[in-house]
Amino acid sequence: MTGPDRRSVPALVRRSLARFRPEPKPLTVEDRLKRWADRVVEFDLVDRPYVEAITGRPFGSDAEAARFVIIGDGGRGLTLSPLVEPEWLQAQLTDPRTSWFDFLHQEDDRLVETGPVFDAAAYVGSLPEADRPRTTLDALRHFLAHARPETLLPTPAGRLGDAPTWAEHREAALARARSFAADQVRTRRRYRSTWDGLDAPAARSRYRRGLERAAAEPPVVSVVLPTRDRADSLRAAIASVRAQTWSSWQLVVVDDGSTDGTADLLAEAARDDPRIVPLAQASLGAGAARNTGLAAATGGVVAFLDSDNAWYPTHLEIAVAALLETGAAAVHTGLRMRGLNDPAARDGAPVETYRGEDGTWEDLLAGNFIDLNALVVTREAADAVGAFDLRLKRWIDYDYVLRLARAHGVPTYVPHLGVDYDNSHDGGRISSTHPASWQDVAVAPHLIDWTALEASAGDRSDDRVSIVMPVYRDWKLTRRAVEAVLASDDGAPGVEVVLIDNASGRSVSAILDSWFGGDDRVTVHRQARNLNFGLGSDVGLALSTGSRVVMLNNDTEVRPGWLAPLLAALDDEDVLGAQPLLLYPDGTVQAAGTVFGGDKVMPWHFLAHHPRLDVDRADARRFAAVTAAAAAFRARDLIRWRGFDPVFANGLEDVDLCLRALDDRPGSHFAVVLESVVVHHESTSPGRDDARLVNRRLFDERWRGRYPDLDVAGYEAAGLRLVGIEAGEPRGHDVMVRSSRPLVERAPRSGPWERDGLRWALKADLSDTRAAAACARLRGYLVFHGHDVVVDDVAAFYRSSCSIDDVAVLVATAEGAPRFVPQPGAVNAVWLDEDGRVDDLTRASFSVLAGPGAGDDHPAVSGRSAIVLDQLRAVAAEASS
Repeated sequence: MTGPDRRSVPALVRRSLARFRPEPKPLTVEDRLKRWADRVVEFDLVDRPYVEAITGRPFGSDAEAARFVIIGDGGRGLTLSPLVEPEWLQAQLTDPRTSWFDFLHQEDDRLVETGPVFDAAAYVGSLPEADRPRTTLDALRHFLAHARPETLLPTPAGRLGDAPTWAEHREAALARARSFAADQVRTRRRYRSTWDGLDAPAARSRYRRGLERAAAEPPVVSVVLPTRDRADSLRAAIASVRAQTWSSWQLVVVDDGSTDGTADLLAEAARDDPRIVPLAQASLGAGAARNTGLAAATGGVVAFLDSDNAWYPTHLEIAVAALLETGAAAVHTGLRMRGLNDPAARDGAPVETYRGEDGTWEDLLAGNFIDLNALVVTREAADAVGAFDLRLKRWIDYDYVLRLARAHGVPTYVPHLGVDYDNSHDGGRISSTHPASWQDVAVAPHLIDWTALEASAGDRSDDRVSIVMPVYRDWKLTRRAVEAVLASDDGAPGVEVVLIDNASGRSVSAILDSWFGGDDRVTVHRQARNLNFGLGSDVGLALSTGSRVVMLNNDTEVRPGWLAPLLAALDDEDVLGAQPLLLYPDGTVQAAGTVFGGDKVMPWHFLAHHPRLDVDRADARRFAAVTAAAAAFRARDLIRWRGFDPVFANGLEDVDLCLRALDDRPGSHFAVVLESVVVHHESTSPGRDDARLVNRRLFDERWRGRYPDLDVAGYEAAGLRLVGIEAGEPRGHDVMVRSSRPLVERAPRSGPWERDGLRWALKADLSDTRAAAACARLRGYLVFHGHDVVVDDVAAFYRSSCSIDDVAVLVATAEGAPRFVPQPGAVNAVWLDEDGRVDDLTRASFSVLAGPGAGDDHPAVSGRSAIVLDQLRAVAAEASS
């Protein structure tokens, strides 16, 4: 066989065998990310100590660190270098689907900003032409290879203040990273699938000296157990106490108004064991029942048990030994949880999980990890803490643990399994019927010392205005909002901006802190968990230093000259707070004050979605409430009112504050300052409206029978008439209050001609200068002749208040006209300016065509259409004369 023929044989064999080989498995997303992670290592950008600081874990190699970040980010906004912020970089890319590492890998010759402090174009421009890198990746590599600690970073244009050095930025980035990692630990799920603590023999060995002290002089442990209508589980709870290896106990069981045979069960138990003390009271709640039990307890040590849980036999023995050996004021043991802590439990297969660990005061503020059933306290400490706070509807035990820890230190953890905890869902539990925001109410007094703030209120600077801005997840809107505030130098006192990052992903605080790091007017304070708007704003108030405080949403954009008139309103002591005129980006009104409609009517924003003309005509400035999306207050007043009530989760906390303020200062009012304008982009943060219905219920329960009365004067001044309230559909019958919306129409106008009652809406693309001029000409003529006229730019063509317009006029120029669908119930007209043009569909769809470009040929019309045509022809005639 010749050479070529011989060479063809293996190829033929390979092709034949290939037909029998299985198809390769398709690459999974994780496979692709692993490949990318390996490529990213080749970029030479991985700062492993920095990644270790962010994640709070060590890595054996750069590849391991890169894989963790690229594959296991989990939405936390991680990065591999202090010079690269992926979200910042990707915001500059035209295709949002392109990842930051893909862009760098493509060796695209675009030079972009990789983060708030590194502009590749600026860096390349600073180098000798012969040494200039071609790509963004090469620019990063070049900087990292040649930069010294004192090298200034090439910051992007627009960043205020001096550029930081490489060492300064990296040190600050490492500090933020460590703080972020610590927050992740504090707020992690504290459950694990296996128990790794001490068994009974090991625990006895560890606390041997404590057991010896206990044997010599055993203290009596008073167990406080509240119950209501849980006879079945109560029997097991009592049995678990009687089975304790520690026999020196007193069980005080408080029946909180049971109707299910609990009283008979307790009487029987007390006959069997004199250490059981049954008490009964009217149904007042678990907190009140615990207080009753505490008052009756006589032991030198106090423990708590709920009637749907139970103890392991050695719980008290080991806990008392630990108390005596460590000298702690309180200890807590581990729990076995049965129920909803594992997703499998939701499928009807309860899965055991375990909880129990050490923690610091900061850990406790981030979330409770000490269950009341596991807590054992000395009597002295219990007496010092006092009673359970009955003002709380939920998280009463968290409040108790916080007060205990603040006074005596965080209870000591005993790594011994003591509690068998039933965590299954029960709609009758307090935790099932009251909102999660009670957690914020419990923790608030430990985040903010209102008494100290009140004492130092007089020390606040009169030359400084504090802008407090809560932030959640969105750095882009926040950046724009802060930049607008800093740029609006209108003669008002100096400002400080206090940003409260409500536990966003890492990138939000990292970007904002880096971008504004050169401006000492801005500070960023990241919270370990989301405090919502109310408590986040209160924390910002506590951190501020100005005598006047402006609460400002991070999705707002202030207009030049906004601050001085807003602050001037506070010169009147009868003004408790002032809000600017809030506009939507389309120019319509978002809020011009808050209006009430009487009992059971949820308040609404005055003239929301109306043209600004209606607000100017009404000139309403006195209100019972304003929105805190943008509102100025005296700091001393906010402190005296104790800020926003955290029980309201992102809704109605501002209205509640205003009504409490009016209770404090009857006869006063809140002001709307129409000369101050702020645009509200009104973004929707994830979870923003989760508690809307609960907030309504809380508000109604608090203010029932005391809602402010309906005030129609503002509507009448605007030439409008409030004809009724549109009630929303009820969403669940346990929330006994529905949404409300005003029904508004134009008030009748008196005059010798029908046209005196018409309201005109001019629809135009106001970026077209000829269209804007035509609108001005039309409006001037029509207003002079007694008409109401509003002008709508394209974004406001279909505002919800259009129904009160009698006439809709689309303005067309030589550039054409934007598409506008005629408005039902109105006379629809087209104004054709000189050389104005519209397409055939528009021309055929409008009943009236007029203007210099329309000519005189027009179909016969009658009624209001005739009046409209007559008026428009008059304007055209006046313009041509």
